[in-house]
Amino acid sequence: MKIDNITVSAIVYSTEDPEKVGEAIATLFPFEFEIQVSHATGHYGNPIMFLEVEIKKKREIKEFWNHLIKLLGEQRTILIEFLDRLIDENGVLHIRIDKQQAYLGKVELAFGGDCIVVKAKLVTFPSKREKLIEFAREILSKGL
Repeated sequence: MKIDNITVSAIVYSTEDPEKVGEAIATLFPFEFEIQVSHATGHYGNPIMFLEVEIKKKREIKEFWNHLIKLLGEQRTILIEFLDRLIDENGVLHIRIDKQQAYLGKVELAFGGDCIVVKAKLVTFPSKREKLIEFAREILSKGL
């Protein structure tokens, strides 16, 4: 059982400062990282940016994950309670962090709206939903 990769992303709307959104993302990281930037057009023709960080190295995955669950503290119990809704059919655990609070240096869960999305690709053998949920419960409780 392992986390294969982690993606951290956020949308920057035309009313937002990309630097500040980058700082919000940085709140989640215990190490240096590189943000990939892509541009798109919103529903009403407004420009939007996507900021994304991919973590693929085993050591960095472990360091990031353990740092994240430390930052989440007691909020982890909420994630554990709703694991069946947070893991998709591809074995990806979705965690949403409040973007504004992250900019202020606080890590708080978000349940919709404008947020930073952390996606952790979980791998278990066999790759059954029950095993994925069990693994997610374990790594949210104890870390990697």
